[in-house]
Amino acid sequence: MRIISGSWRGHPLRVPKGTRATTDRVREAIFSILGSSDNLSVLDLYAGSGSLGLEALSRGASSACFVELSRQALTCIEGNLNHKEPRSVSLVKQDCLQYLHKAESTFDWIFCDPPYHDVDFDRLIAAFSQSKCMGSDSLLILETDRFHTLNCAAGLKAVDQRRFGDTMIHFIRRGESER
Repeated sequence: MRIISGSWRGHPLRVPKGTRATTDRVREAIFSILGSSDNLSVLDLYAGSGSLGLEALSRGASSACFVELSRQALTCIEGNLNHKEPRSVSLVKQDCLQYLHKAESTFDWIFCDPPYHDVDFDRLIAAFSQSKCMGSDSLLILETDRFHTLNCAAGLKAVDQRRFGDTMIHFIRRGESER
């Protein structure tokens, strides 16, 4: 794994043991869809290696918050950040659902790549609908397997969905849900 583009292009990424990381191909596609991350704030939930947040920082994001419960994963993210130019970065060791319930900051982009079979997606989406981390202009980029049917909670709307092999990427904003 490596950073695909930006000022850290080609930098190798360490991945914590037992983590299913977003592939280079899927990351490249996501960022082609998203466009410029200049001066944006990003949140990387279930961060793992931090590849999505790191990619955004490499492409010009002004700040990133990485939320992960695993100490091993946070150590890996710290290593992946080593020797990079300073940016506003925070590492939070906390359950992602708890973080969403207590969040006080709003982010421009929110990456969420949970372990597919260990997360209740309905509960996760409900937490996003109530969380302060999603403002009126925020975009949630949620990764699921291709077999998962996503139901947006009240106040959220799926604006796009793309499939990459067995991976489905959902782009979600505030607005009326499409049930």
